[in-house]
Amino acid sequence: MAKISLFANQFQDRFIIERQGLADIARIETDNDRSDATFEWTGPNLRPGATGQLRRATPLLGVVLRNATFLDFRIEGKFAENIEDPATAAEVREESTFVLEEGLIDPNHLTFRSVKFPDRVIRHRQFHLFAERVNTPADFQDATFRFVPPLLAGT
Repeated sequence: MAKISLFANQFQDRFIIERQGLADIARIETDNDRSDATFEWTGPNLRPGATGQLRRATPLLGVVLRNATFLDFRIEGKFAENIEDPATAAEVREESTFVLEEGLIDPNHLTFRSVKFPDRVIRHRQFHLFAERVNTPADFQDATFRFVPPLLAGT
């Protein structure tokens, strides 16, 4: 599994960050920000077609990014390990699984398409992450991310 950080294609100083249960793109200013912006991609590789989850690679371990359907498809951080109810565990797993695609605006980068909702991709809107349908070049830009080595050293 690869440990990575992801920045927004058009905002190279804003990274995907999960803190306090919600995912955004934000500037990295502190070690806590570096921690909150360091993920583990659970898929077999970082190439188009790979399917997996974005999991925090730092405490709070076990938190995945998922489509929060009850929050208008906002991307949230959800604890996904040791869920006792099998139906809830399956739902969290489905809503947090994505397939990598070539970036919609730049094929050298990545877009994350929801497996459960294949008409939706992770994109940022007003610096918040959502799983939404995208139709225009501006939307494609918002749904394209670049990966770099993890921002928190030693993870």
